[in-house]
Amino acid sequence: MLPHTYVVLDVETTGLDPNCDQIIEIAAIRLEKGQITGRLHTLINPGRSIPPHIQKLTGIDDAMVRHAPSLTEVLPHLLDLMGDAIPAGHNGQFDLAFLNKAFGNSTWHRPLLDTLTLSRILYPCLPSYRLEFLSRKFAFAVNEHHRAMEDVLATVQLLDVLWKATLGLKRKLLTSMVQLAPEGLKQWFQAALMAESTPVAHEEAAAAGLFAVAASLPKSPVPDFGTEDIVAFLAPGGPLAEKIPNYEYRPQQAEMLRSVVNAFAENRYLIIEAGTGTGKTLAYLLPAVYWACHSGKKVAIATHTISLQEQLWHKDLPLLKEVLPFSFKATLVKGRNNYLCLRKLRDYQNNPPSGKEERNFILRVLRWLEFTTSGDWSEMKLKPEEEVFKQSLAADKDTCVGNSCPFYDGCFVTRARLEAETADILILNHSLLLSDVRFNNQILPDYPYLIIDEAHHLEEVAAEHLGLTVSQAAGNFYLRYLGDGNNISFLGRIRALAARLDRQDKTTFLLSLLNDLEKNVKVLEGEWQRFWEGLADLNSVALWENNNGTLRFTPRLQETPSWDNLLSIFGQLEESINALTIRLERLSELLSAFGAEEMAASAANLKNLFAQYCHDIGDILTAEPEKAACWLEKTPTNQYILRSAPLEIGTILADMLFSHKQSVVLTSATLTVANNFDFYKEQVGINNLIDRKIDTCQVASPFDYTSQALVCAVKGLPNPGQLNDSAYAEAITAVIAACLHGINGRTLILCTSHRFLQDLYKHLSLALSGSDFSILAQGIDGGRAQLLEEFRQTSKAVLLGANTYWEGIDLPGELLKCVIIPRLPFPSPGIPLLAARMENAAAKGKNPFTTLCLPQAIIRFRQGFGRLIRTAKDRGVMLVLDQRLLSQRYGRHFLQSLPPVTTAVVTPAELPEKLTSWLNAQ
Repeated sequence: MLPHTYVVLDVETTGLDPNCDQIIEIAAIRLEKGQITGRLHTLINPGRSIPPHIQKLTGIDDAMVRHAPSLTEVLPHLLDLMGDAIPAGHNGQFDLAFLNKAFGNSTWHRPLLDTLTLSRILYPCLPSYRLEFLSRKFAFAVNEHHRAMEDVLATVQLLDVLWKATLGLKRKLLTSMVQLAPEGLKQWFQAALMAESTPVAHEEAAAAGLFAVAASLPKSPVPDFGTEDIVAFLAPGGPLAEKIPNYEYRPQQAEMLRSVVNAFAENRYLIIEAGTGTGKTLAYLLPAVYWACHSGKKVAIATHTISLQEQLWHKDLPLLKEVLPFSFKATLVKGRNNYLCLRKLRDYQNNPPSGKEERNFILRVLRWLEFTTSGDWSEMKLKPEEEVFKQSLAADKDTCVGNSCPFYDGCFVTRARLEAETADILILNHSLLLSDVRFNNQILPDYPYLIIDEAHHLEEVAAEHLGLTVSQAAGNFYLRYLGDGNNISFLGRIRALAARLDRQDKTTFLLSLLNDLEKNVKVLEGEWQRFWEGLADLNSVALWENNNGTLRFTPRLQETPSWDNLLSIFGQLEESINALTIRLERLSELLSAFGAEEMAASAANLKNLFAQYCHDIGDILTAEPEKAACWLEKTPTNQYILRSAPLEIGTILADMLFSHKQSVVLTSATLTVANNFDFYKEQVGINNLIDRKIDTCQVASPFDYTSQALVCAVKGLPNPGQLNDSAYAEAITAVIAACLHGINGRTLILCTSHRFLQDLYKHLSLALSGSDFSILAQGIDGGRAQLLEEFRQTSKAVLLGANTYWEGIDLPGELLKCVIIPRLPFPSPGIPLLAARMENAAAKGKNPFTTLCLPQAIIRFRQGFGRLIRTAKDRGVMLVLDQRLLSQRYGRHFLQSLPPVTTAVVTPAELPEKLTSWLNAQ
């Protein structure tokens, strides 16, 4: 029985903005002790036409509301029904915003009970919290959604589910929730705490999750094997064929598997390019598992994307556990910040945040802790704003106090590391791989064998992780954390500790040291701000490159008075940081003498952190231009980040990574330029291993590209290098629109910058206005996952994407018929690291364009083409609108790097017919 009287509300509206949109339907149900005692349901005449997309969503059209009452006529009846009840609703803030606007105030109701918020707290690991999803999950009696009364009835049933789940919570958890809950939820949890609890079984478990630890199984011996014994798993009628529906044997997969086995057996290094459809994950997983279990030595497999990790963890590894004649253990390892820190959570509970949303997030975490076994944040579906809160609770090396932590034995990070020690196969991402390299292999257990998938990303990730980064925001955070003596800061908590000590002689010294530290922090806060202002002032003497928010520290810039002024400011900052670190070291020693080991370790961490900031800033400001690129970035929140990256990443990878492994396999679908591995080998430095055996191998795709793919070069369009973004977007819009009409959408347009994407979106939307095409654009219409799902569900859809959309998108069959490349994907010369490398190449007598820009563009071009044909039954067209493909000598290199496709050169007038004839051919 529900504890209070509620009125469950829902409204349907003409749009999302209460300041300009209107209510078109309202429904409300009054609940007293869980029983329905009153109802209100009516359509509302909004005094305006209902937009078509709202009519489609709700089924409410203009004719239905023409004779309906106005909102003014209905509001008194709503007030009568409401009385002194508590309003409730699913995402009820939306409904109340419209009603508050109508009433002219928000004093007519008590604090809202939002079932969306409550669902997120009580069921923190669900994949969705939409009312439609929850109705299906809990089997509610609901006929439809996006109609007010049906949604109210669903919410009434949801309230009952949530109340029963709340009654099943442990009293200790309920007590914590009452203390933390913001207004609107506090009464709910108080009522449950006072009621007689009814324990219920959890209706969800924490995700065994993407990054959960695999259950340990007794090890069985690995039978003796040869290469062909492993290849036999791939054979027609073999173990995999029996498990995989519609299994197709691919000789290319067997070829790759043999190459991987030979590399491991002979301690060789292998670079292998495996075309789309090869089945490369099983081709390296099978030998990896055999070799790890046979040799007793770990094999690490590093990927770049989460999607590939999901495939390995949820699909490929479970499949191998079923078919292999022996058991093995695989663990997916993540960096520290992917796990909850229990010590930080304790501090948050002791000093609760004031913000409502942050408190709700803490409630979710407390509930999650009841059943998580991994503490991995990926188990929870977080909103973007919750990602910020998560960072405050995530484990990190800068604040970890090791075995001085009272939660050390239950630490999720420690538990994951111990599991990794006993695993045969480690699954990790490139970032963790390179972090381990940077910290001298102190993160991961020893792994003599390494497979790097999506290896075309290795060099860029290495540049990020093997360089230096100093963030203004991070420094601000730790200065606040250190604090000025308030009761929630680090120094404030030590002052509170000093008040509890009875050793007058030493507490006097401690208080004196705290006074000095607080003064030190005040001075440092000012000098830290001055330093970043000095960096920002460099803008007055150098232009921000291409409005990308980056400023590279060139020799010319370093000769200006502004740079000299910056160095002077840094000198003062350095003195203050040195003084701070000396006092923090004394503080750590003194706290240790008091037996406060946890706080002593925290003081030592802070000392090391600020010392590292000082060291890294100095290195960035004094770096030699022939060895490193250094630059300043401006974030969307107007904060700044200092970065540096080595120019020669390959040398570092060879010395710190490859040379320490017995065998390394690097694989991807796009590693060669003009069927040559030289560019890639130089990029990652593997050609520096002159005493090691290095093999290369290209495994062709099993697809028949000649009959499946048409690549059209369109002639007669303007040269994009001679026009600005908006002018070029306008010039090609008519050509794209004509093509879309000919093939009815199902098109992916790959842009080279977000600015150009926005211009093309604007022109294309205008050209197709009044048509039934749905134009979706990255960064405009939603996030990647949302856009891809909408693209799949919409028949005449056009998707514009940049950067990440060039790879990792899988739209097989009829989902994607055409890929359009308006511009050849040359990297922007304004990218600081590329600009520095181009200057360095020129200084060495090399051609920066042919040695750096062209190879990168060709590999990106190949990745874009890879979006088109995903299965052996696909058929599609790639259009290249960039005239340089035909007019420049280097254009042929792009086409030569593709698999053997059908090509055509056509005019804009010929293009629509060419596309339709190709796509309609059998």
